[in-house]
Amino acid sequence: MRAAWLPWLCWIATAPAAVYKYVDAGGIVSYTDDKTLAAPYGGQELEYLDPDPDKVKLRYSPNGNLYIINELYGPVTVTLLFSTHDGLSLSRPLDEPLVIPERSEQFVATLHYQGNAPLQIRHQFVMGAPSRQTDGQLRVPFRGRFRVSQGFEGRFSHHLPGNRYALDVPMPEGTPVLAAQDGVVVDLRMGFRGSSLDPAARARTNYIRLLHADGSMTVYAHLRTDSARVAAGQPVRAGEMIAESGNTGYSTAPHLHFALQRNDGQRPMSIHFRLHGRKQQQDEWLPAHYLNSITT
Repeated sequence: MRAAWLPWLCWIATAPAAVYKYVDAGGIVSYTDDKTLAAPYGGQELEYLDPDPDKVKLRYSPNGNLYIINELYGPVTVTLLFSTHDGLSLSRPLDEPLVIPERSEQFVATLHYQGNAPLQIRHQFVMGAPSRQTDGQLRVPFRGRFRVSQGFEGRFSHHLPGNRYALDVPMPEGTPVLAAQDGVVVDLRMGFRGSSLDPAARARTNYIRLLHADGSMTVYAHLRTDSARVAAGQPVRAGEMIAESGNTGYSTAPHLHFALQRNDGQRPMSIHFRLHGRKQQQDEWLPAHYLNSITT
């Protein structure tokens, strides 16, 4: 992670056993399971399916204009945090989160600062635009018949807002993973290898995130290394094969982690969903009548 320093301004991008991500005074991104170590730098508990933080940046021009650059293939919601407002004048209020369209650079405001200490601007972002979606009707996101090992609010690891209503489904590595709804690939990471119960392994999970027309997002995690059949920015149809299941990141065995999420303005929130009209329970097998034709 980079920190930019001007004579009076700098900015830093920010974002169970719990893992915390923080950016130190030198602009270095670190991960730790020690909350006290991360606290002085405003560390955030990691939900492990975060986009590359360098994909959303701030740019400041010599005439005082502040811009946000979004390199991702979907909109992002950005919150700006100023270290002080003393001596700071803005051409518009920046108290509320800003939605920045995909693949764009957007003018935010003109700012002038006359304080004594350097002004620090931190930014946090979450994928998508804020949505009030509360549930969804989806297709089965894989080919085959497998048992749900961890369901909604599972005690092992489904306790954070982003995965509370997720499913873990054990399956052999290489099982086709399918889009659960029409959408666009807005983010993916497929280059990590291996699995571990080291908390830091949460940050080394292969996944694909799809954005759907209603603003919701589906996430497919622990995928096999370099198995993606899709690319960032690509539209996909429900039932289309997008990758192969795997065993990467924070994982005990080969399985698919699947969730439906919405952006609540501050972070991705998992929400209830049904597969072909039925909510899955832990230890339940996917009934045969759920199986559906797919596109490979």
